Amino acid sequence: MADGQHFAFTKIAVKNLDAQSAFYSAALGQIVRHRVSGGEGDGAFSEVVMGSPDGDGPSLLLVHHLHRETPTPGEVVLGFTVADVERVVRAVADAGGVVCAPPRSLPGQAVRVARVQDPEGHALEIVQPA
Repeated sequence: MADGQHFAFTKIAVKNLDAQSAFYSAALGQIVRHRVSGGEGDGAFSEVVMGSPDGDGPSLLLVHHLHRETPTPGEVVLGFTVADVERVVRAVADAGGVVCAPPRSLPGQAVRVARVQDPEGHALEIVQPA
């Protein structure tokens, strides 16, 4: 990769910005870095930029388009590496998310994986290295 280039963020369109940022904070430990709004007419938006508490890695951006329909979830799968997949899956359920596939070990791989959804139906894969 060229010098200075790196993966920086994933952005998902959400219906309820405050509820979704509260979910990602409660269930996955993301913190709000800052909020941005701008545009006009069909381009008007509000956005929350979130990231890990240690500031490492890419950011998660939640955007709400003020005058457009929110796309149907399923456009992306967000992946989170965690230390305790069972604890995070409980936190997802407690924060209003849905457990689609409970934690399981993948044969021949040193990981445990669970599939969940946030309260609006966006897919998340929770991975715990063994």
